[in-house]
Amino acid sequence: MTADIVREATSAPFAATVAAVLADAEAREGARTILVADGRKISVAALAAEARAVAADLAAMGIAPGDPVITMLGNGPNHVALFLGIALAGALWVPLNPEARGPSLAHSLATARPVLAFAAEQAAAALTEAGYEGRTEIADGWTGPARAAPQVAPHSAASPDDVRAILFTSGTTGPPKGVMVTERMLLASAAGTQIASDCEAGDVFLMWEPLHHIGGSQLVVMALLHGAKLVMVPRFSASRFWGDVRAHGVTKLHYLGGILEILLKAAPKADDREHPVHIAFGGGCRSEVWRTFEARFAIPIREVYGMTEASSFTTINRNGTVGSVGTPLPWFEVTLRDEAGAPVAPKEAGEFTVTASHPGLLTPGYLGAPEATGRLLRDGRLHTGDLGRRDAAGNYFFIGRVTDSLRRRGENVSAWEVETALVAHPDIAESAVVGVPASIGEHDILCFVMLAEGARFDAEALTAWCRTAMPPHHVPRYWKSVEDFARTPSQRIRRDQLDRSLDGAVDTAPARDR
Repeated sequence: MTADIVREATSAPFAATVAAVLADAEAREGARTILVADGRKISVAALAAEARAVAADLAAMGIAPGDPVITMLGNGPNHVALFLGIALAGALWVPLNPEARGPSLAHSLATARPVLAFAAEQAAAALTEAGYEGRTEIADGWTGPARAAPQVAPHSAASPDDVRAILFTSGTTGPPKGVMVTERMLLASAAGTQIASDCEAGDVFLMWEPLHHIGGSQLVVMALLHGAKLVMVPRFSASRFWGDVRAHGVTKLHYLGGILEILLKAAPKADDREHPVHIAFGGGCRSEVWRTFEARFAIPIREVYGMTEASSFTTINRNGTVGSVGTPLPWFEVTLRDEAGAPVAPKEAGEFTVTASHPGLLTPGYLGAPEATGRLLRDGRLHTGDLGRRDAAGNYFFIGRVTDSLRRRGENVSAWEVETALVAHPDIAESAVVGVPASIGEHDILCFVMLAEGARFDAEALTAWCRTAMPPHHVPRYWKSVEDFARTPSQRIRRDQLDRSLDGAVDTAPARDR
Protein backbone atom coordinates (compact mmCIF):
# COMPACT_ATOMS: atom_id res chain seq x y z
CA MET A 1 0.00 0.00 0.00
CA THR A 2 1.41 3.44 -0.82
CA ALA A 3 2.21 5.92 1.94
CA ASP A 4 -0.76 8.17 1.06
CA ILE A 5 -3.26 5.32 1.25
CA VAL A 6 -1.69 4.11 4.52
CA ARG A 7 -2.23 7.56 6.05
CA GLU A 8 -5.81 7.62 4.80
CA ALA A 9 -6.45 4.16 6.27
CA THR A 10 -5.15 5.36 9.63
CA SER A 11 -7.25 8.53 9.84
CA ALA A 12 -10.40 7.16 8.16
CA PRO A 13 -10.14 3.44 7.40
CA PHE A 14 -9.63 2.70 3.68
CA ALA A 15 -10.79 6.09 2.46
CA ALA A 16 -10.04 5.46 -1.20
CA THR A 17 -11.73 3.92 -4.23
CA VAL A 18 -10.85 1.12 -6.63
CA ALA A 19 -10.37 3.73 -9.37
CA ALA A 20 -7.83 5.58 -7.22
CA VAL A 21 -5.98 2.36 -6.46
CA LEU A 22 -5.76 1.51 -10.18
CA ALA A 23 -4.47 4.99 -11.09
CA ASP A 24 -1.90 4.87 -8.30
CA ALA A 25 -0.63 1.44 -9.36
CA GLU A 26 -0.31 2.52 -12.99
CA ALA A 27 1.64 5.64 -12.03
CA ARG A 28 4.02 3.70 -9.76
CA GLU A 29 4.66 0.52 -11.74
CA GLY A 30 2.80 0.45 -15.03
CA ALA A 31 5.27 -1.97 -16.63
CA ARG A 32 4.90 -4.60 -13.92
CA THR A 33 3.19 -7.87 -14.87
CA ILE A 34 0.08 -8.24 -12.73
CA LEU A 35 -1.84 -11.02 -14.55
CA VAL A 36 -0.72 -14.23 -16.21
CA ALA A 37 -3.40 -16.13 -18.12
CA ASP A 38 -3.33 -18.59 -21.03
CA GLY A 39 0.39 -17.95 -21.55
CA ARG A 40 -0.18 -14.18 -21.79
CA LYS A 41 1.48 -11.66 -19.46
CA ILE A 42 -0.50 -8.48 -18.82
CA SER A 43 1.01 -5.36 -17.28
CA VAL A 44 -0.65 -2.94 -14.91
CA ALA A 45 -0.62 -0.32 -17.68
CA ALA A 46 -2.28 -2.64 -20.19
CA LEU A 47 -4.93 -3.61 -17.65
CA ALA A 48 -5.60 0.05 -16.81
CA ALA A 49 -5.86 0.95 -20.50
CA GLU A 50 -8.41 -1.81 -21.10
CA ALA A 51 -10.38 -0.70 -18.02
CA ARG A 52 -10.54 2.84 -19.41
CA ALA A 53 -11.75 1.47 -22.73
CA VAL A 54 -14.48 -0.46 -20.91
CA ALA A 55 -15.51 2.73 -19.10
CA ALA A 56 -15.65 4.57 -22.43
CA ASP A 57 -17.80 1.81 -23.92
CA LEU A 58 -20.19 2.04 -20.99
CA ALA A 59 -20.50 5.79 -21.38
CA ALA A 60 -21.18 5.36 -25.11
CA MET A 61 -23.94 2.88 -24.32
CA GLY A 62 -25.59 5.35 -21.95
CA ILE A 63 -24.64 3.59 -18.70
CA ALA A 64 -24.86 6.08 -15.84
CA PRO A 65 -23.25 5.95 -12.39
CA GLY A 66 -25.13 3.48 -10.21
CA ASP A 67 -26.58 1.49 -13.12
CA PRO A 68 -26.37 -2.29 -12.47
CA VAL A 69 -24.13 -4.10 -14.96
CA ILE A 70 -23.90 -7.90 -14.94
CA THR A 71 -20.85 -9.98 -15.75
CA MET A 72 -21.36 -13.72 -16.29
CA LEU A 73 -17.87 -14.83 -17.18
CA GLY A 74 -15.23 -17.23 -16.02
CA ASN A 75 -11.81 -16.20 -14.77
CA GLY A 76 -9.78 -14.22 -17.26
CA PRO A 77 -8.15 -10.84 -17.79
CA ASN A 78 -11.22 -9.62 -19.70
CA HIS A 79 -13.32 -10.16 -16.58
CA VAL A 80 -10.79 -8.27 -14.44
CA ALA A 81 -10.82 -5.37 -16.91
CA LEU A 82 -14.62 -5.29 -16.83
CA PHE A 83 -14.63 -5.17 -13.01
CA LEU A 84 -12.20 -2.25 -13.04
CA GLY A 85 -13.88 -0.48 -15.97
CA ILE A 86 -17.27 -0.66 -14.29
CA ALA A 87 -15.68 0.86 -11.17
CA LEU A 88 -14.13 3.67 -13.26
CA ALA A 89 -17.58 4.42 -14.70
CA GLY A 90 -19.17 4.50 -11.24
CA ALA A 91 -21.62 1.77 -12.28
CA LEU A 92 -22.76 -1.09 -10.06
CA TRP A 93 -20.91 -4.34 -10.73
CA VAL A 94 -23.06 -7.49 -10.42
CA PRO A 95 -20.91 -10.57 -11.10
CA LEU A 96 -22.92 -13.78 -11.39
CA ASN A 97 -21.79 -17.37 -11.61
CA PRO A 98 -21.48 -18.12 -15.35
CA GLU A 99 -22.98 -21.56 -14.67
CA ALA A 100 -26.08 -20.13 -12.95
CA ARG A 101 -29.36 -21.39 -14.36
CA GLY A 102 -33.08 -21.52 -13.65
CA PRO A 103 -34.85 -20.13 -10.57
CA SER A 104 -31.64 -19.08 -8.79
CA LEU A 105 -30.55 -16.98 -11.77
CA ALA A 106 -34.04 -15.58 -12.27
CA HIS A 107 -34.09 -14.54 -8.59
CA SER A 108 -30.73 -12.74 -8.92
CA LEU A 109 -31.91 -10.92 -12.07
CA ALA A 110 -35.18 -9.85 -10.45
CA THR A 111 -33.20 -8.55 -7.46
CA ALA A 112 -30.44 -6.69 -9.35
CA ARG A 113 -32.52 -5.42 -12.32
CA PRO A 114 -29.49 -5.05 -14.61
CA VAL A 115 -29.46 -2.68 -17.56
CA LEU A 116 -26.57 -4.42 -19.33
CA ALA A 117 -24.86 -7.82 -19.25
CA PHE A 118 -21.42 -8.99 -20.36
CA ALA A 119 -21.52 -12.75 -20.74
CA ALA A 120 -19.97 -15.80 -22.30
CA GLU A 121 -22.11 -17.28 -25.09
CA GLN A 122 -23.50 -20.13 -23.00
CA ALA A 123 -24.25 -17.78 -20.11
CA ALA A 124 -26.01 -15.38 -22.49
CA ALA A 125 -28.40 -18.18 -23.46
CA ALA A 126 -29.08 -18.88 -19.78
CA LEU A 127 -29.85 -15.19 -19.22
CA THR A 128 -32.46 -15.27 -21.97
CA GLU A 129 -34.00 -18.48 -20.58
CA ALA A 130 -34.21 -16.85 -17.14
CA GLY A 131 -36.23 -13.96 -18.57
CA TYR A 132 -33.56 -11.26 -19.05
CA GLU A 133 -34.56 -8.95 -21.90
CA GLY A 134 -31.83 -6.30 -21.66
CA ARG A 135 -28.74 -5.76 -23.79
CA THR A 136 -26.11 -8.51 -23.70
CA GLU A 137 -22.53 -8.17 -24.94
CA ILE A 138 -20.52 -11.33 -25.60
CA ALA A 139 -17.19 -10.83 -23.84
CA ASP A 140 -15.30 -14.10 -23.98
CA GLY A 141 -11.78 -12.87 -24.71
CA TRP A 142 -9.13 -10.30 -23.86
CA THR A 143 -8.92 -7.45 -26.39
CA GLY A 144 -5.60 -6.20 -25.07
CA PRO A 145 -3.35 -3.20 -25.62
CA ALA A 146 -3.93 -3.08 -29.41
CA ARG A 147 -7.41 -1.74 -28.71
CA ALA A 148 -7.87 2.02 -28.71
CA ALA A 149 -8.03 3.15 -25.09
CA PRO A 150 -9.61 6.61 -24.59
CA GLN A 151 -8.43 8.58 -21.57
CA VAL A 152 -11.64 8.34 -19.56
CA ALA A 153 -11.64 10.10 -16.22
CA PRO A 154 -13.02 8.07 -13.29
CA HIS A 155 -16.47 8.97 -12.03
CA SER A 156 -15.57 12.15 -10.16
CA ALA A 157 -18.25 11.89 -7.49
CA ALA A 158 -17.24 8.38 -6.35
CA SER A 159 -17.06 7.97 -2.58
CA PRO A 160 -15.45 5.22 -0.47
CA ASP A 161 -18.89 4.42 0.94
CA ASP A 162 -20.59 4.05 -2.43
CA VAL A 163 -21.94 0.57 -3.08
CA ARG A 164 -19.74 -0.66 -5.91
CA ALA A 165 -20.73 -4.32 -6.19
CA ILE A 166 -23.56 -6.72 -5.50
CA LEU A 167 -22.08 -10.11 -4.64
CA PHE A 168 -24.66 -12.87 -4.43
CA THR A 169 -24.19 -15.49 -1.76
CA SER A 170 -23.94 -19.13 -2.77
CA GLY A 171 -27.41 -19.81 -1.42
CA THR A 172 -26.56 -23.07 0.32
CA THR A 173 -29.70 -22.93 2.47
CA GLY A 174 -32.06 -20.81 0.38
CA PRO A 175 -32.22 -18.37 -2.54
CA PRO A 176 -29.09 -16.25 -3.06
CA LYS A 177 -28.92 -12.89 -1.31
CA GLY A 178 -27.23 -9.91 -2.95
CA VAL A 179 -24.65 -8.51 -0.54
CA MET A 180 -24.10 -4.77 -1.07
CA VAL A 181 -20.32 -4.18 -1.06
CA THR A 182 -18.88 -0.68 -0.76
CA GLU A 183 -15.61 0.66 -2.17
CA ARG A 184 -14.30 0.80 1.40
CA MET A 185 -15.21 -2.86 1.92
CA LEU A 186 -13.29 -3.86 -1.22
CA LEU A 187 -10.17 -2.10 0.09
CA ALA A 188 -10.62 -3.62 3.55
CA SER A 189 -10.96 -7.10 2.05
CA ALA A 190 -7.72 -6.51 0.12
CA ALA A 191 -6.01 -5.41 3.34
CA GLY A 192 -7.23 -8.55 5.09
CA THR A 193 -5.86 -10.66 2.25
CA GLN A 194 -2.47 -8.95 2.54
CA ILE A 195 -2.29 -9.54 6.29
CA ALA A 196 -3.47 -13.15 6.08
CA SER A 197 -0.98 -14.02 3.33
CA ASP A 198 1.93 -11.81 4.46
CA CYS A 199 1.91 -10.52 0.88
CA GLU A 200 5.01 -8.65 -0.26
CA ALA A 201 6.00 -7.19 -3.62
CA GLY A 202 6.88 -10.05 -5.97
CA ASP A 203 4.62 -12.66 -4.38
CA VAL A 204 2.75 -14.91 -6.80
CA PHE A 205 -0.80 -16.16 -6.16
CA LEU A 206 -2.61 -18.92 -8.05
CA MET A 207 -5.97 -17.25 -8.67
CA TRP A 208 -8.56 -20.02 -8.86
CA GLU A 209 -11.17 -17.99 -6.97
CA PRO A 210 -14.03 -16.91 -9.25
CA LEU A 211 -14.56 -13.20 -9.68
CA HIS A 212 -18.20 -13.52 -8.68
CA HIS A 213 -16.86 -14.43 -5.22
CA ILE A 214 -15.23 -11.76 -3.02
CA GLY A 215 -12.14 -13.99 -2.91
CA GLY A 216 -11.51 -13.06 -6.54
CA SER A 217 -12.10 -9.30 -6.47
CA GLN A 218 -10.09 -8.82 -3.25
CA LEU A 219 -7.08 -10.52 -4.85
CA VAL A 220 -7.21 -8.08 -7.78
CA VAL A 221 -7.29 -5.03 -5.51
CA MET A 222 -4.55 -6.47 -3.28
CA ALA A 223 -2.32 -7.20 -6.29
CA LEU A 224 -2.65 -3.58 -7.43
CA LEU A 225 -1.79 -2.29 -3.96
CA HIS A 226 1.02 -4.63 -2.98
CA GLY A 227 2.90 -5.60 -6.13
CA ALA A 228 1.67 -9.19 -6.36
CA LYS A 229 1.22 -11.26 -9.51
CA LEU A 230 -1.93 -13.31 -10.16
CA VAL A 231 -1.71 -16.50 -12.20
CA MET A 232 -5.30 -16.95 -13.36
CA VAL A 233 -6.75 -20.41 -13.92
CA PRO A 234 -10.37 -21.26 -14.85
CA ARG A 235 -11.03 -23.11 -11.59
CA PHE A 236 -9.34 -25.11 -8.86
CA SER A 237 -7.95 -28.38 -10.24
CA ALA A 238 -6.18 -30.89 -8.02
CA SER A 239 -4.62 -32.66 -11.00
CA ARG A 240 -3.04 -29.44 -12.35
CA PHE A 241 -2.41 -27.70 -9.05
CA TRP A 242 1.18 -28.60 -8.21
CA GLY A 243 2.27 -28.33 -11.85
CA ASP A 244 0.90 -24.79 -12.01
CA VAL A 245 2.46 -23.91 -8.64
CA ARG A 246 5.92 -25.03 -9.70
CA ALA A 247 5.75 -23.70 -13.26
CA HIS A 248 4.76 -20.18 -12.17
CA GLY A 249 6.65 -19.94 -8.88
CA VAL A 250 3.49 -19.56 -6.79
CA THR A 251 4.45 -18.39 -3.29
CA LYS A 252 1.07 -18.07 -1.55
CA LEU A 253 -1.81 -20.57 -1.51
CA HIS A 254 -5.41 -19.64 -0.76
CA TYR A 255 -7.79 -22.42 0.28
CA LEU A 256 -11.47 -22.74 1.14
CA GLY A 257 -13.78 -25.57 2.08
CA GLY A 258 -12.36 -29.01 1.29
CA ILE A 259 -9.45 -27.94 -0.94
CA LEU A 260 -6.75 -29.05 1.50
CA GLU A 261 -8.48 -32.41 1.96
CA ILE A 262 -8.65 -32.78 -1.84
CA LEU A 263 -4.89 -32.16 -2.13
CA LEU A 264 -4.22 -34.67 0.65
CA LYS A 265 -6.24 -37.38 -1.09
CA ALA A 266 -3.57 -37.68 -3.81
CA ALA A 267 -0.99 -40.40 -3.21
CA PRO A 268 2.15 -39.07 -1.46
CA LYS A 269 5.07 -38.25 -3.76
CA ALA A 270 8.78 -37.82 -3.19
CA ASP A 271 8.60 -34.17 -4.27
CA ASP A 272 5.66 -33.18 -2.05
CA ARG A 273 7.89 -30.64 -0.26
CA GLU A 274 9.59 -29.34 -3.39
CA HIS A 275 7.63 -26.18 -4.19
CA PRO A 276 7.92 -22.40 -3.68
CA VAL A 277 4.80 -21.97 -1.48
CA HIS A 278 5.52 -20.13 1.79
CA ILE A 279 2.08 -20.10 3.40
CA ALA A 280 -1.47 -21.39 2.97
CA PHE A 281 -4.25 -19.11 4.18
CA GLY A 282 -7.99 -19.52 4.16
CA GLY A 283 -11.02 -20.92 5.97
CA GLY A 284 -12.35 -24.37 6.73
CA CYS A 285 -9.21 -26.28 7.77
CA ARG A 286 -9.96 -28.85 10.46
CA SER A 287 -7.36 -29.49 13.15
CA GLU A 288 -6.52 -32.99 11.91
CA VAL A 289 -6.10 -31.79 8.34
CA TRP A 290 -4.03 -28.84 9.59
CA ARG A 291 -1.36 -31.03 11.17
CA THR A 292 -1.35 -33.56 8.34
CA PHE A 293 -1.05 -30.93 5.60
CA GLU A 294 1.77 -29.06 7.31
CA ALA A 295 3.68 -32.28 7.94
CA ARG A 296 3.32 -33.59 4.39
CA PHE A 297 3.84 -30.42 2.35
CA ALA A 298 5.86 -28.26 4.79
CA ILE A 299 3.45 -25.35 4.26
CA PRO A 300 2.33 -23.39 7.36
CA ILE A 301 -1.44 -23.02 7.73
CA ARG A 302 -2.98 -19.64 8.57
CA GLU A 303 -6.69 -20.06 9.26
CA VAL A 304 -9.04 -17.08 8.98
CA TYR A 305 -12.69 -16.36 9.59
CA GLY A 306 -14.96 -13.91 7.82
CA MET A 307 -17.80 -13.34 5.40
CA THR A 308 -18.55 -11.10 2.44
CA GLU A 309 -20.94 -9.06 4.59
CA ALA A 310 -18.02 -7.97 6.82
CA SER A 311 -15.31 -7.19 4.24
CA SER A 312 -14.32 -10.84 3.90
CA PHE A 313 -11.80 -11.06 6.80
CA THR A 314 -12.83 -10.67 10.44
CA THR A 315 -10.23 -12.75 12.33
CA ILE A 316 -6.80 -14.11 11.35
CA ASN A 317 -4.71 -16.72 13.15
CA ARG A 318 -1.27 -15.17 13.47
CA ASN A 319 0.01 -17.14 16.47
CA GLY A 320 -0.30 -20.67 15.06
CA THR A 321 -2.83 -22.05 17.58
CA VAL A 322 -4.04 -25.18 15.80
CA GLY A 323 -7.78 -25.17 15.17
CA SER A 324 -8.23 -21.46 15.89
CA VAL A 325 -9.46 -18.86 13.42
CA GLY A 326 -7.39 -16.30 15.32
CA THR A 327 -8.12 -12.87 16.70
CA PRO A 328 -9.98 -9.88 15.23
CA LEU A 329 -8.43 -7.46 12.77
CA PRO A 330 -7.78 -3.98 14.24
CA TRP A 331 -10.85 -2.45 12.60
CA PHE A 332 -13.29 -5.05 13.97
CA GLU A 333 -14.57 -6.07 17.39
CA VAL A 334 -16.00 -9.57 17.79
CA THR A 335 -18.38 -10.70 20.53
CA LEU A 336 -19.90 -14.15 20.96
CA ARG A 337 -23.53 -13.92 22.09
CA ASP A 338 -26.24 -16.30 23.20
CA GLU A 339 -29.78 -16.53 21.83
CA ALA A 340 -30.87 -13.66 24.12
CA GLY A 341 -28.09 -11.42 22.80
CA ALA A 342 -25.93 -11.54 25.92
CA PRO A 343 -22.15 -12.13 25.68
CA VAL A 344 -21.09 -15.65 26.59
CA ALA A 345 -18.23 -16.62 28.89
CA PRO A 346 -14.92 -17.97 27.56
CA LYS A 347 -15.16 -21.58 26.30
CA GLU A 348 -18.95 -21.30 25.90
CA ALA A 349 -20.53 -21.40 22.44
CA GLY A 350 -22.13 -18.29 21.02
CA GLU A 351 -22.93 -16.55 17.77
CA PHE A 352 -20.19 -14.43 16.18
CA THR A 353 -21.31 -10.79 16.11
CA VAL A 354 -19.19 -8.03 14.59
CA THR A 355 -18.92 -4.28 15.03
CA ALA A 356 -16.60 -2.02 13.02
CA SER A 357 -14.59 1.16 13.52
CA HIS A 358 -16.35 2.66 10.49
CA PRO A 359 -19.86 1.81 9.22
CA GLY A 360 -18.61 1.41 5.64
CA LEU A 361 -16.70 -1.73 6.65
CA LEU A 362 -19.93 -3.66 7.13
CA THR A 363 -22.43 -4.16 4.35
CA PRO A 364 -25.37 -1.75 4.19
CA GLY A 365 -27.44 -4.90 3.75
CA TYR A 366 -28.91 -7.25 1.19
CA LEU A 367 -30.27 -5.72 -2.00
CA GLY A 368 -34.07 -5.79 -2.08
CA ALA A 369 -34.29 -7.91 1.07
CA PRO A 370 -35.16 -5.69 4.07
CA GLU A 371 -36.24 -8.59 6.30
CA ALA A 372 -32.97 -10.49 5.74
CA THR A 373 -31.06 -7.24 6.29
CA GLY A 374 -32.93 -6.72 9.55
CA ARG A 375 -31.89 -10.16 10.77
CA LEU A 376 -28.28 -9.50 9.76
CA LEU A 377 -27.86 -6.00 11.22
CA ARG A 378 -29.35 -5.65 14.68
CA ASP A 379 -28.50 -3.50 17.71
CA GLY A 380 -25.53 -1.95 15.93
CA ARG A 381 -23.95 -5.37 15.28
CA LEU A 382 -23.68 -7.73 12.33
CA HIS A 383 -25.07 -11.13 13.29
CA THR A 384 -23.16 -13.72 11.28
CA GLY A 385 -25.25 -16.83 11.95
CA ASP A 386 -22.00 -18.64 12.81
CA LEU A 387 -21.22 -20.33 16.12
CA GLY A 388 -17.88 -20.07 17.84
CA ARG A 389 -15.94 -20.33 21.09
CA ARG A 390 -13.17 -18.20 22.59
CA ASP A 391 -10.41 -19.52 24.81
CA ALA A 392 -8.89 -17.74 27.81
CA ALA A 393 -6.10 -16.32 25.61
CA GLY A 394 -8.61 -14.62 23.28
CA ASN A 395 -8.31 -17.05 20.36
CA TYR A 396 -11.57 -17.71 18.52
CA PHE A 397 -12.69 -21.12 17.24
CA PHE A 398 -15.33 -21.71 14.58
CA ILE A 399 -17.94 -24.36 15.43
CA GLY A 400 -20.46 -24.17 12.58
CA ARG A 401 -23.56 -22.45 11.32
CA VAL A 402 -26.38 -21.78 13.74
CA THR A 403 -28.69 -23.38 11.18
CA ASP A 404 -26.46 -26.48 11.06
CA SER A 405 -26.91 -27.15 14.74
CA LEU A 406 -29.41 -29.66 16.07
CA ARG A 407 -30.60 -30.91 19.42
CA ARG A 408 -30.31 -34.57 20.35
CA ARG A 409 -30.98 -36.27 23.67
CA GLY A 410 -31.18 -32.88 25.36
CA GLU A 411 -27.83 -31.73 24.01
CA ASN A 412 -27.01 -29.15 21.33
CA VAL A 413 -24.91 -30.70 18.56
CA SER A 414 -22.99 -28.80 15.88
CA ALA A 415 -22.70 -30.52 12.51
CA TRP A 416 -19.16 -29.15 12.31
CA GLU A 417 -18.16 -30.93 15.51
CA VAL A 418 -19.36 -34.30 14.22
CA GLU A 419 -17.80 -33.78 10.79
CA THR A 420 -14.50 -32.78 12.38
CA ALA A 421 -14.39 -36.02 14.34
CA LEU A 422 -15.21 -38.08 11.25
CA VAL A 423 -12.17 -36.71 9.40
CA ALA A 424 -10.02 -39.02 11.52
CA HIS A 425 -11.66 -42.16 10.07
CA PRO A 426 -9.36 -43.60 7.37
CA ASP A 427 -12.26 -44.66 5.10
CA ILE A 428 -13.95 -41.22 5.04
CA ALA A 429 -12.74 -38.60 2.57
CA GLU A 430 -15.44 -36.06 3.46
CA SER A 431 -18.75 -35.96 5.30
CA ALA A 432 -21.83 -33.83 5.88
CA VAL A 433 -24.16 -34.15 8.85
CA VAL A 434 -27.77 -32.95 9.12
CA GLY A 435 -30.56 -33.32 11.64
CA VAL A 436 -33.70 -35.28 10.77
CA PRO A 437 -36.87 -35.54 12.87
CA ALA A 438 -36.65 -38.22 15.55
CA SER A 439 -39.60 -40.53 16.18
CA ILE A 440 -39.69 -39.26 19.77
CA GLY A 441 -38.63 -35.63 20.30
CA GLU A 442 -35.82 -33.49 18.89
CA HIS A 443 -33.47 -34.88 16.19
CA ASP A 444 -31.60 -37.89 14.95
CA ILE A 445 -28.39 -37.49 12.92
CA LEU A 446 -28.13 -38.39 9.25
CA CYS A 447 -24.56 -38.55 7.94
CA PHE A 448 -23.53 -38.43 4.27
CA VAL A 449 -20.07 -39.85 3.60
CA MET A 450 -17.83 -39.68 0.57
CA LEU A 451 -15.48 -42.62 0.93
CA ALA A 452 -11.74 -42.64 0.41
CA GLU A 453 -10.51 -44.42 -2.72
CA GLY A 454 -10.81 -48.20 -2.33
CA ALA A 455 -12.90 -48.03 0.85
CA ARG A 456 -16.11 -50.05 1.27
CA PHE A 457 -19.27 -48.56 2.74
CA ASP A 458 -20.13 -50.31 6.03
CA ALA A 459 -22.54 -48.24 8.11
CA GLU A 460 -22.46 -50.59 11.10
CA ALA A 461 -18.66 -50.45 11.23
CA LEU A 462 -18.72 -46.65 10.95
CA THR A 463 -21.18 -46.43 13.82
CA ALA A 464 -19.07 -48.75 15.96
CA TRP A 465 -16.03 -46.55 15.33
CA CYS A 466 -17.98 -43.39 16.16
CA ARG A 467 -19.00 -44.83 19.52
CA THR A 468 -15.32 -44.92 20.47
CA ALA A 469 -14.39 -41.54 18.98
CA MET A 470 -17.15 -39.09 19.97
CA PRO A 471 -19.79 -38.45 22.64
CA PRO A 472 -22.87 -40.70 22.42
CA HIS A 473 -25.18 -37.86 21.34
CA HIS A 474 -22.81 -37.10 18.39
CA VAL A 475 -22.96 -40.61 16.90
CA PRO A 476 -25.01 -40.65 13.66
CA ARG A 477 -28.00 -42.97 13.50
CA TYR A 478 -28.52 -42.89 9.72
CA TRP A 479 -25.88 -43.17 6.98
CA LYS A 480 -25.79 -42.55 3.24
CA SER A 481 -22.87 -43.08 0.90
CA VAL A 482 -22.38 -40.51 -1.89
CA GLU A 483 -19.97 -40.43 -4.84
CA ASP A 484 -19.40 -36.69 -4.37
CA PHE A 485 -21.14 -33.61 -3.03
CA ALA A 486 -22.66 -30.74 -4.96
CA ARG A 487 -20.45 -27.75 -4.18
CA THR A 488 -20.35 -23.98 -4.34
CA PRO A 489 -17.61 -22.29 -6.42
CA SER A 490 -15.56 -22.05 -3.20
CA GLN A 491 -15.81 -25.85 -2.77
CA ARG A 492 -18.21 -25.74 0.17
CA ILE A 493 -20.80 -28.50 0.31
CA ARG A 494 -24.23 -27.42 -0.93
CA ARG A 495 -26.29 -28.48 2.08
CA ASP A 496 -29.48 -27.37 0.38
CA GLN A 497 -28.95 -30.13 -2.20
CA LEU A 498 -28.50 -32.98 0.30
CA ASP A 499 -31.32 -35.55 0.09
CA ARG A 500 -32.58 -35.48 3.69
CA SER A 501 -35.17 -38.19 3.16
CA LEU A 502 -34.39 -41.49 4.82
CA ASP A 503 -34.95 -43.40 1.59
CA GLY A 504 -31.91 -45.57 1.09
CA ALA A 505 -30.36 -44.61 4.42
CA VAL A 506 -28.93 -47.32 6.65
CA ASP A 507 -30.39 -47.18 10.18
CA THR A 508 -27.78 -48.34 12.70
CA ALA A 509 -29.81 -47.78 15.85
CA PRO A 510 -30.34 -50.92 17.96
CA ALA A 511 -33.67 -52.60 17.18
CA ARG A 512 -35.04 -51.68 20.60
CA ASP A 513 -34.57 -47.96 19.83
CA ARG A 514 -36.30 -47.96 16.44
